[in-house]
Amino acid sequence: MATVNTRVLIISDTHCAPLAEQDEGRQPFAPFKAPLPKADVLIHCGDLTMTGLDAEYHKTLDMLAQIDAPVKLVIPGNHDLTLDRDFVFSHAKKDPKSEAEAHAKVDKARELWTSPDGRAQREGITYLVEGVHQIDLPNGARVTIYASPYTPEFYDWGFPYERDEDRFNSPLRTLSDAKNIAPYPVAPFTHTVVPVDILLTHGPPYARLDQTNRGDFAGCPHLLRALMRSRPLIHCFGHIHEGWGAERVEWSNDADNVADSSASISQWQNGSWKAGVAQQGSAIEKVQTDLDAAKEHHAVFVDVSKEGGQGLKRGEETLLVNAAIMDVEYSPVNAPWIVDIDLPKAIS
Repeated sequence: MATVNTRVLIISDTHCAPLAEQDEGRQPFAPFKAPLPKADVLIHCGDLTMTGLDAEYHKTLDMLAQIDAPVKLVIPGNHDLTLDRDFVFSHAKKDPKSEAEAHAKVDKARELWTSPDGRAQREGITYLVEGVHQIDLPNGARVTIYASPYTPEFYDWGFPYERDEDRFNSPLRTLSDAKNIAPYPVAPFTHTVVPVDILLTHGPPYARLDQTNRGDFAGCPHLLRALMRSRPLIHCFGHIHEGWGAERVEWSNDADNVADSSASISQWQNGSWKAGVAQQGSAIEKVQTDLDAAKEHHAVFVDVSKEGGQGLKRGEETLLVNAAIMDVEYSPVNAPWIVDIDLPKAIS
């Protein structure tokens, strides 16, 4: 398969943070400032705002407009409340006036991001709804992305599902005590269909770059199962600010069987998933970061292309990236990620 070396810039959880020179006396580590490195495609993994106010969206659009990338892709996150119609509608009082106001609020937010006349479209920014998208890039590559803004229910935020609900797998592959609610299951990796190149979700999979400052693993077990089946080149996300980082996973030869095996949610979380990773779950390599270099160059650079000598083996390895810019105190101190990767050449 012919491929094109492609540079991907990944950010998440910017929460209205501007791209500006920051007070380094206040920030111990602040590489999120202009100019970010030029890329072939920018991906924002959600939490564009704090609460989905119109003014907050425009602050984020101001920031995204400054980034030098011909293709800019975004999904919302749990903080982008007014982009979740179900959330807004469920919080409206049950009278016609309130319901009409709720729908109008969501329509206004969605028009800003999705309408041909909306500001996002004018700025060259594409809002991805849940499901699969194929996008041709100006550099000649074609990227296949599965996108989803949904995360396990956490207090009372947007785009939630219950922790025993599976939003990512087909009914036959759901954990035994989970309720399947997946409208768009993630496709498995095979050589007979177009595989997913980038899995783009707001939240992390279970036990992968998802540990909170309390020591809990906050990621989704069902998403981990879907990840193991689809085995994309990149899985990027955010949501858990303290999970910022990247790691390279090598899948075992038995990954398909493990991801299809019968197991309860607790059995999966307690380690039955590990057989799907090479070396009984230990073939996971943390990406080392040079924070001084990141501060100087405004990003952490990871080269997993053939040209760089560390090319990912499609279907056998996945680079996981938690790209949350904010820390737990909502200071924009984490670095963006620049990933060089080989993507399929677009068919002309």
